[in-house]
Amino acid sequence: MKSDNKTIAPGIRKRGNTYELNVSAGYDGEGRHIRKYTTFTAPEGISDSKADKLALEAYIEFSRKVKGNKTLAENMKFNQLCEVYFAEYAQNKLKKVTAEHYKSNVKNHIMPVFGNRKLKDITTSDISEFLTGLDCKPATAKKIKIVFHSILKYAVKQKYIVENPCSGAIWKENTEVEYGKIENVLDLKQAQTLMSLLEEYSCFNTIIKLLLLTGMRSGECLGLRWSSIDFDKGTIFIDRTLSYAENTWYLSTPKTSRSVRTISIDSTAIEMLKKHREEQDKQKEIVGTAWQHPDMVFTSCTGHWYDRSLLNKQFKRFIENHKQELELNHKFTIHGLRHTNAAVLLYAGEDIENISAHLGHASSDITSRVYAHMYAEVRIRMAKTVSGALFEKNKML
Repeated sequence: MKSDNKTIAPGIRKRGNTYELNVSAGYDGEGRHIRKYTTFTAPEGISDSKADKLALEAYIEFSRKVKGNKTLAENMKFNQLCEVYFAEYAQNKLKKVTAEHYKSNVKNHIMPVFGNRKLKDITTSDISEFLTGLDCKPATAKKIKIVFHSILKYAVKQKYIVENPCSGAIWKENTEVEYGKIENVLDLKQAQTLMSLLEEYSCFNTIIKLLLLTGMRSGECLGLRWSSIDFDKGTIFIDRTLSYAENTWYLSTPKTSRSVRTISIDSTAIEMLKKHREEQDKQKEIVGTAWQHPDMVFTSCTGHWYDRSLLNKQFKRFIENHKQELELNHKFTIHGLRHTNAAVLLYAGEDIENISAHLGHASSDITSRVYAHMYAEVRIRMAKTVSGALFEKNKML
């Protein structure tokens, strides 16, 4: 086994054959962080990976012993719990972008109310009062509750508290059908006009047309790699999304397991992407070795990540400049291209299960809720179609 010094994981530092383990044991009465230390020595003659695994097991066991002493956590405050949660749990268990969203919700909503409260003093009724009093949409209140619950669930696992007071808390739920009627969508005529406005080649135009043709999320589109496109089979394999966290763009896995999917593209999309690749290759020759991401389908003109926030701004400006041609009298964002793709499929009579798989929704229930009013219109039209066909048959008899 090699003799080196490095951090294996938070709380585990390797020095030669010995691992130094340190575990958070809560806070004292003056709010000072208490840490407990021990060492673990790996057996001789085993591989580095096996030694690291044994050290991790030793750390977990040591952590259980330390945190079994509930008196150490008696004075822990919520802000101190968050410090431990984000350092020891979120860093290892959450995606970077998810951790960033959690931190934002904690900072902007939860911390101002509960930051200086001791964990043992936070009750279910306190949390319910807080959640129902939030001045935000029900969907936002639900997200805040999820974050709050996750942090306090961690506190239970670490034996800082006995039970999670957030488990029975209530929040401001929607009493109507979730999402209601979507206005961020184009009708068929508007969608056709949009496509005609994007006829001239540009990287931006190609992105927008591909989003409308496929229903991909913008992050999925900007995370596409050439190696994920099969021009012969006419398919795109979606298994990455462009994310932003800690001031850095990076590729991450999509939202859910169902978001990893293969979608089909027709000859129009294939020729459009081939044209884009030709233009990109010309640009690569100009930039040379400074081109950073050769396998990415969409990049900046110098081969860097295509900034999602920039794309949103470009699309907003584009829509403002073409509102008259599109006959738009409502707000329309880039995510509306995804809604429009789903609407076209629904009105064409495609099955809700197939549309759900195509969009990469976690379940068809989500698709049904999001597009409830559209689906209702389709069902009415289907009923009329059956009725019309039967009456027509009776006339013929």
